[in-house]
Amino acid sequence: MVKRFRITLQFLLLTFVIGAAVVLIGARKSDPKITKVTSQLTPKTAVKLNGQYQQSKTATIFLHGYNGGANSTNYLIKHAEKAGAAQKALVVHVYKNGVMAFKGYWHHSLKNPMVQVVFQDNHASQKAQIYWLHQVLVQLKAKYGVDRYNAVGHSLGANDIVNQALTYGHDRKLPTLNKIVTIGGPFDGLTGYLNAETEHQVRQMAAKPARFTRHFATMLSKRQNFPKNVQMLNVIGDTNAGFNNDGYVGVASARSISYVLRHKLAKYEERFYSGTAAAHCALNQNPQVARSMISFLW
Repeated sequence: MVKRFRITLQFLLLTFVIGAAVVLIGARKSDPKITKVTSQLTPKTAVKLNGQYQQSKTATIFLHGYNGGANSTNYLIKHAEKAGAAQKALVVHVYKNGVMAFKGYWHHSLKNPMVQVVFQDNHASQKAQIYWLHQVLVQLKAKYGVDRYNAVGHSLGANDIVNQALTYGHDRKLPTLNKIVTIGGPFDGLTGYLNAETEHQVRQMAAKPARFTRHFATMLSKRQNFPKNVQMLNVIGDTNAGFNNDGYVGVASARSISYVLRHKLAKYEERFYSGTAAAHCALNQNPQVARSMISFLW
């Protein structure tokens, strides 16, 4: 009885959190437009990377989710640095006053540079977040010469990254999208959150959701805009509590992106993680996930 009450309470909390977060369509009047771009760079010697990793000028963007921030992606970035796979170069802050501030260091010769994006208003509508991410990418190409990029997103940050590509996929002002790593992405909202099937059964089921949320239907309508030759690693968690979810996002919802992007990706790979270390807010702090990310990107 206590366990059932706890699950019900968790579900109600989830409904509120993602229901509030799934201000996915439509911007609020308070969502600011970018009105000013600043750059505060400091001289710094580039890091020598480990020779076992592929090295290129492709930048990798890291984006947090709803109610997240720098801490949401710090672990993944530090793990990549410690492995010698990549180097953190820039942090991009998007402030509530419409200022976009680039901080850190940059050289055109940098190999495997990482760029951390932080939205001060981490409760903004997804329409606003997609616009902000788009503006970050435009600036990276125009001011920093970034021609290709990878993207890593946790939670709704994963949705932002995919939706930016679906919305602006043919924009020539953008660098070319190379690889995406999505971690715990609620692509079809609460679909499958209390799924009674076993994890093995869910994995065998078709990725097409039984129910399309409005947001999911919108993504489907834009799939023709998605750029070509993109590779994706989709990280999915299951806490093994019996309902096939990571505590917030159902396995079915996280898997559903493969249906949206069917026949559009050059490569699609799913990685499942189970147990307490696979909880929604633990996946992005999980060393196994970090290693998978590094192996996939570099």
